[in-house]
Amino acid sequence: MDQIRSLKNPDQEFNFFISKNERMNMVQREAHNTCIRKNIQSRVLASSMNLTNLPLGTPSTKPHIPIYTSTNIATCNRLIVYVGESWQDLGIFAWRTIGHESIAAGSILNFIDAIQSSSTESPGVLIANTGQLLWYRGGSRAVTPTTWMALPRQWAVSPPMEIDEEKNRVPGHRDAKEHVASIFDNVIPKMCKKGVAIDVIGMGDGGPIIAEYLQGNWKNWKEQVKAAAIGSGPIWQGDKIADGEFAKFWEERTRAYIQSDEPVGTPLTGREDFGCNCYSAGQNEVLERVMPMAHSDMLKFFQLVNDVPGYRELPEMTAEDVDV
Repeated sequence: MDQIRSLKNPDQEFNFFISKNERMNMVQREAHNTCIRKNIQSRVLASSMNLTNLPLGTPSTKPHIPIYTSTNIATCNRLIVYVGESWQDLGIFAWRTIGHESIAAGSILNFIDAIQSSSTESPGVLIANTGQLLWYRGGSRAVTPTTWMALPRQWAVSPPMEIDEEKNRVPGHRDAKEHVASIFDNVIPKMCKKGVAIDVIGMGDGGPIIAEYLQGNWKNWKEQVKAAAIGSGPIWQGDKIADGEFAKFWEERTRAYIQSDEPVGTPLTGREDFGCNCYSAGQNEVLERVMPMAHSDMLKFFQLVNDVPGYRELPEMTAEDVDV
């Protein structure tokens, strides 16, 4: 079943509100999420993926940020880079989907399986970690702000531990922007073959972060980045894409999958706001469910760009124009 349910009541999903005490609820949720993270990690590592510490070469006992990289990252001709929301755990798309549907659907497990099941040569995969950027010295691990709030305290009523900006941060990964820059500036050049083709996904605030980085460094990446897809709410949260070479790429080889009740992949308005063509993510409930719903369509788009030389999105796409 791959679902989280109560032993006493198999129909009952995870219940956050087990107490009137907010602290108790948070600690219980963290224990629940820790078990799921361990389950996901073991399954990801069994799927031709590695856990890679950043900065590269850092031992697990020293401050580091973990990311997932595929075992073929050094030899692949094409690489798919995923940059998620800056509050989310590594490998997690949507806790709600994990709770309502399955662990595989709400995490990167189905996503990786879809990539590796391709009938063509499987691309390499790099899963960034923009959420777990706090170094918990007591546990020798990187955590999200949500986990930080649930860490052990002296007393039940004690305030959370203060964040020391030196001791609880990892150089080069102090925030999501630094982390993304480090992946492009240090990880990809050192781990991948020269000239590897790159497709990139930015989810939530990961979209504007990717756009900002690539726009500022487009001269270094314009020959390698072939396509981009972003998952977003109905309004673009980043700066307007400036005119120039990058804007042309963004217009012609980027798709925005935004919250909508229309079927996945249905063309939508919003090009003027997002700077690229917009498509339905197939749900209008919460932002984090965009990836579980739309990642298959994103991968089909990447394959289309890869298969069709000179592919570009038409300025006014209609349902008849979309064949993926």
